[in-house]
Amino acid sequence: MPYITQNKRNQLDPLINQMRDELVKLATYDRDNNFEGNLNYIITRLIRLCYITSYANINDVIGMLECVKLEHYRTIAAPYEDQKCHDNGDVDNNIDMSRIGIQKL
Repeated sequence: MPYITQNKRNQLDPLINQMRDELVKLATYDRDNNFEGNLNYIITRLIRLCYITSYANINDVIGMLECVKLEHYRTIAAPYEDQKCHDNGDVDNNIDMSRIGIQKL
């Protein structure tokens, strides 16, 4: 979980902000910028610098990345999707499947 103490946040946030600033600079001055590739590189390098290769560490890293993904979905993507559903309406789930040659079970 990303909910670390405020003291740790105060230590880490300036470094994270500095990396973000560098990513923005690259995006501003590099016509062929690959923002996602650059961010992927940073994450990959940090992981490789922090963990020696072992099954346990590989397992831990994959688990941590999965938790990051799920936390991002829970706190960012799901509320965004809910708002878009509210704004634009839900997807119709009462389609007459026989019209397209599929029989309902």
